[in-house]
Amino acid sequence: MKNLRTTLTALTAVAALAFASTADASGGIRARGQNGSVGAVAGQRGVAGRAAGTTTAADGTVTRTSASGFRGTNGSRGARASTTSVSPDGAVTRSAGAATSGARGSASSQGSFTRSADGTASGSRSTNATNAVTGNSYSGSTTLSDGAVSHTGTCTTAAGDTIACR
Repeated sequence: MKNLRTTLTALTAVAALAFASTADASGGIRARGQNGSVGAVAGQRGVAGRAAGTTTAADGTVTRTSASGFRGTNGSRGARASTTSVSPDGAVTRSAGAATSGARGSASSQGSFTRSADGTASGSRSTNATNAVTGNSYSGSTTLSDGAVSHTGTCTTAAGDTIACR
């Protein structure tokens, strides 16, 4: 558990660095530990950082966590994070999300996936995006259940009227 806390602390530090205001100085750092690594860079165009770590629980479950983020001098920013766990019986769980925003708009997506020890799989992902110029947006969802994949998606104007997605 201590290793997981260390990894999460490193992830937090990288995220804080990635979203801190940029300075005129440039450079980068890299650090590697027993269970993971972190890295960050700052330059004329902004800052970015990433971190990843792997831990093994007492029951043998292996968990890999990673995150990264950036902030540009033009106001753009983005971040992503994911966690994947594999248990000794072969069960897998994964959750991940990402978001970005800038002068052209914003987008976000998050999802999860589970495969049980018997091979049964299920999952879902939702995605949203908005155009900053027109205000038009997309909202969609994809689901895997009982071996079948289904998708729904809707596009709307800034006023909330439904329009054709293209």
